[in-house]
Amino acid sequence: MTNTCNTVLEKAGGFILRFHGERYELLLFRRSEPDIPLQIPGGSVEPGETVEAALHREIWEESGLSNLPVRRKLGISERCRLKTKVVVRRHCFLLEAPSTTADSWEHIIQGTGNDAGRRVMYRWVYPPFNCPLPDNYSLFLNPIHIPELWPRKLRR
Repeated sequence: MTNTCNTVLEKAGGFILRFHGERYELLLFRRSEPDIPLQIPGGSVEPGETVEAALHREIWEESGLSNLPVRRKLGISERCRLKTKVVVRRHCFLLEAPSTTADSWEHIIQGTGNDAGRRVMYRWVYPPFNCPLPDNYSLFLNPIHIPELWPRKLRR
């Protein structure tokens, strides 16, 4: 039996920052299910859709935020799901929301995906983070990839 993954599923995820007070904060959301960790907005790239178009669509569907400028692409992570033999390729981006964005809010996920209609709760956080992110997103949550989040004294 071979463990080769032969299908690729493209996904996009957004690390959204806002400058508030004298520091940057990261936007995370929690689903109503208590066993699911905090997450960043993101999801699958639809057929014929670019990765950046999927990023903006997913952010709007999952948070209601739109027209957020992309500051930079953070990178790509890949993981093979051996049971399904699918490679999940996650394109991660850094975006910035206006400083006037609400401190917290509830949102009903839009769109036609499996999570449509679910209620999620958003809030801003800053280091140190005591909340591991799912699906390899934590690879980018560090001072090397997102130095804006870490004041110089915390980067050492």
